[in-house]
Amino acid sequence: MKSNSDKNQTKLPWWVELLFVQIGLPDSWLSKYLRKKKEAANFIDENKKYIAYSAILIAGILYIYPIVRYTSSSASCIDKTTKYLKSNNINSSQNKMDINSLAVGYCHGGALPK
Repeated sequence: MKSNSDKNQTKLPWWVELLFVQIGLPDSWLSKYLRKKKEAANFIDENKKYIAYSAILIAGILYIYPIVRYTSSSASCIDKTTKYLKSNNINSSQNKMDINSLAVGYCHGGALPK
C-alpha cells in the first residue's frame, strides 16, 4: 500500500527523469529552464496581439516576395531584349510597340525574329 507522501508526489516528465535523474545533469539547469519557460509563456500571453500581427506581416511578405522577384526579372529581361533588338536593328521597320511586344514574347518563351 502506498504511503501518504507517495500520493502527494507528482510523476516527473520522462525528459526530466532521463536528463536530470538518470544522466545526472545539474539541477540548476532544470530550474533555469523552467524559469525561462515561465517567462516565455508570460511574454507570449502579454503580447499575443503583436505576435499575431507580426506573423501576418511576415506571412504576407513571404507570400508577395516571389511575385515581386518574378516581375523584376521579367522586366529586366524585357529591357535587355528591347535594347538588343534596337542595337541589332532587327525589324527596324517596326515601331517601338512592336519591338516591346517581341521582347515580351521572347522573355515568355518565344523566339526572336531572324
